[in-house]
Amino acid sequence: MNLGKIDWSAFRKYTSPQAIKDLDSFLDAIPLNVGYNALIAAGLAWVLGAGAVFFTSMETEKVSKLHGNLMEVQALQPPVPVLKYIPVSQKVIQVLAKKITETYKGVVITVNSDGMVTLSAPDTDYFPQFLAAISYLQRGGRNWKVKINTLCVGRDCSGSKISTSLRIDMVRFGDPEKKKED
Repeated sequence: MNLGKIDWSAFRKYTSPQAIKDLDSFLDAIPLNVGYNALIAAGLAWVLGAGAVFFTSMETEKVSKLHGNLMEVQALQPPVPVLKYIPVSQKVIQVLAKKITETYKGVVITVNSDGMVTLSAPDTDYFPQFLAAISYLQRGGRNWKVKINTLCVGRDCSGSKISTSLRIDMVRFGDPEKKKED
């Protein structure tokens, strides 16, 4: 920018002593031309506007500090792995079922599919062996989780007097869920 090409006459006109006197006379005449009530209303509007801007800036500052603190806390939270339940294979359960059938006489084990087993006994006299067979299944493998789907004991059972349907899963740790970035 070349200062030599600026028109300084307008600048001199607005900064001259006469311009200051004209502004002073204009401000002195405002109450007479507009009225005191209008000036009070305009002053209140300016005060309320300034108060709103001040309040908003203070609250914005607080919210930004809270957001920063929240980000720090979220950064400190460790990722939590997810549990996955995988059905135990039919081959593994069949080997275990053979051992249980040989050990606990009177208990019949049927392997239906991966992770699905049915235990039964012909009479309620076999109840201790029946419970021991379930316990043996629960301790059958590392990280096994045995869930009882159905259990029937007594006269209401069809076929055998004691029967249960079990689901056998292996518990595995999966990758943690990804955090959503805000």
